[in-house]
Amino acid sequence: MKFNKIATYFFILWLMPTYANAVYIYDLNGPPSAFLIKREGQKLHKIGPLKPLQVGDKITVRKPTHDFEHLPNKDNFITLALDDGRLKTLTYADTQEKPYSVPTTVVDSPNLVDGIMNSFSISFNRLWKNHIQAIQLYTQDGNDKIIPLSMRLFKGNNAKLLAGNRALHLAWYDGKPPYQVRISSMADQTVIWNQKTQTTEIHFEKQQIAVGRYQVVVTDSQGAKVTGEFTAVTEALPLSPEIEQSRLPELSKKTLQAAWLAKEGGWHFEAYQQVTKITGYYPAQLVKLGLERGKRP
Repeated sequence: MKFNKIATYFFILWLMPTYANAVYIYDLNGPPSAFLIKREGQKLHKIGPLKPLQVGDKITVRKPTHDFEHLPNKDNFITLALDDGRLKTLTYADTQEKPYSVPTTVVDSPNLVDGIMNSFSISFNRLWKNHIQAIQLYTQDGNDKIIPLSMRLFKGNNAKLLAGNRALHLAWYDGKPPYQVRISSMADQTVIWNQKTQTTEIHFEKQQIAVGRYQVVVTDSQGAKVTGEFTAVTEALPLSPEIEQSRLPELSKKTLQAAWLAKEGGWHFEAYQQVTKITGYYPAQLVKLGLERGKRP
């Protein structure tokens, strides 16, 4: 019995976060071709926001060669979060003569947060590349064509939202402005919000959302309609305590928690509401855009 208690104690200690994190990519500005990261002489092919790096990794930032590489209108850069909480930003000027080498950290082995970040790195890599491709198409082709209206945010028809007095953010794609956006209760047809907008995003001010099912209808100026549904609930949010208790910078922590929530069944709509609140942070923007396009971590 005593041995079992000791074993359980050490097992719990092993599961607990170490409150220190290895170096990881905090932010990126530029396409994948703008960055070269080598590990033991071999190029890393799957990089992206929030990817952990290892001691000795060599980083080179390349000079922009196309207008679309400036995101937005700045030189390519990569920002690292160091294990002591400092941020280190590297540009072309910082690495043109010699690659930057990831410094020694206080962590000798990966902890649970590193594992969580590694598990999301492939998704962030994919979102990053998709975003760059969309910018390239926009830059090269413009946005003059009228494409059918679509709203992928509610893909799956099992979207959940926490009930209560709250604001709401929505987004859709294409169609022709202006748009009429109507949200109503499916139980008694009570209209909660009903507004017009010239853009493909809208933010509604706070309103009481009771438990139940709701319908969202977006209509463009040509009469095309798209609909979505969500359910307001009072369940507890499934969050990661390892992320919450870690020493990650707040923006990274909130972004990872939103990504964590989005992968849980039906919580992508609530995750979308949370990530839209995070401004000025590219990884959070990637999660937001991914959810708008129907992509889940």
